[in-house]
Amino acid sequence: MTQLDAAVSLHEPQRQSVMAIFFLALRTVRQVGLVQIAIALGFLLSRSPSIALLLVVIPLVGLALFGVAALRWWRYTFCIVDDELHVRRGVVALQTLSVPLDRVQSVSLEQKLIHRPFGLVQVSLETAGTDVAEFTIDAVERRVADALQRAAADHQRKPLARTDTAQFSNGQEQPPPPARPDRVILRHRPRRIAAIALTQMPLTGFAVVAPLIAVADDLGDLVPFGLPSLDDSAIGAWLIWAIPLALLAVVLVSVVLNLVRVILVDWNLTVTSTASGLRRDAGLLSTTSIASSIPRVQRIATKQGVLERLIGLHTVVLHTIGAGNFVIPGCDNNQMEEIRSLALEGSPGINVPSRTVSKQVVFKEVRNTSIVATVVVLALVAPLGWWAPLVFTIIPVVWLTVRRGARLRRWDLSHDAAANRHELLGWSKEDLLLRKVNGTRVSQTLFERKRGLATVTLKTADGSMSIGMITLIEAQAVRDRALYTAETERRSWM
Repeated sequence: MTQLDAAVSLHEPQRQSVMAIFFLALRTVRQVGLVQIAIALGFLLSRSPSIALLLVVIPLVGLALFGVAALRWWRYTFCIVDDELHVRRGVVALQTLSVPLDRVQSVSLEQKLIHRPFGLVQVSLETAGTDVAEFTIDAVERRVADALQRAAADHQRKPLARTDTAQFSNGQEQPPPPARPDRVILRHRPRRIAAIALTQMPLTGFAVVAPLIAVADDLGDLVPFGLPSLDDSAIGAWLIWAIPLALLAVVLVSVVLNLVRVILVDWNLTVTSTASGLRRDAGLLSTTSIASSIPRVQRIATKQGVLERLIGLHTVVLHTIGAGNFVIPGCDNNQMEEIRSLALEGSPGINVPSRTVSKQVVFKEVRNTSIVATVVVLALVAPLGWWAPLVFTIIPVVWLTVRRGARLRRWDLSHDAAANRHELLGWSKEDLLLRKVNGTRVSQTLFERKRGLATVTLKTADGSMSIGMITLIEAQAVRDRALYTAETERRSWM
């Protein structure tokens, strides 16, 4: 049986909070659609022979809606039996869903604004082989949700606990070491949250501003000064200051909107190391809690953009099986290294990759760009005339960019890990434990084959890592090392 808090026993059937009836009713309304409901009400208003009949029909529909929601609430129970989570649900036909706890990838808790007054949370459970939630429990008490999250995480520790018990002293089996207490690795304050927003690309703002182009003419009427027409001789002088001013306004709006988005999503971002793994809590109006065991982490990605580099912040992404990836922005050097060390499960990994890729990648990219540019120039020479050859100016830009990227790109391989690092203005790095590789591929394009080069791809349960433009011998060595480690390593890969 799973060890649980004495205050909550998930071995007995549990129901959602009574307030879940309200949330279930809202879900039904959303499924039907607000537009469809409005059309139906409009039809009733236009066809109803009397207002009295309408006043009777609407409450009856509301009561029926809440009646169905109440029945769904009463028929929805969940409990843990023999390391399996059993969920019983259904209105007309009763369904029973059994999920082994060792298949549970993550249990996410979300407390939306509407949940807060009642102290409730929404629980989403993800299992192996799915990118979406296996099922969602609309509204449960926080202590029940925490117990379910802890039960799934504790079950993931069982294989490690059994390995720890395989220690003998004087013929006596030693118990596993006591569970570590929870420890907060980082908790972002408002200043750090603002820094995160300002160092990210403000794409959210552009998405909001873009539709305004469709109503540009109407917005022009609101400008307090006159705008010149296209046939105005002063149009050139006006554009000199108007276009930069408009671009500056768009950027400022984008930054403000992105700041609002980050505050709502990442407010009070906290990462905690628990006895069973890692837990990420964040959110202002709607708070989200995601927990996962360390063995579920398949790849570790660290990156630092241009603006992040200026103020010394990093973003760490722990790619776990399923959709519950841990995205942790705003980490300083110590926090990044601590999270990376935990995810590597005691392996030293590769801090600074030292191997380089072939410089032939520069010739390849410049050649391909030149071919595309030539085709574009030939297509544009008729309508644009002598302006068409300006397209060729992209070639030196590509040459400089690819040359710098190839010169700074690094990869490396150790006895139990691989790393791949890209750099241009910012940088990004991937770390991978070889024992978590479940497939490899060495491939060669025609360009690579003629030069004795190849690309090796290491596949995990959550994506893959590719190292390209290296010698064929190196690619085969990476493949052989990964296969050997995966076959001889006794520890679980997930």
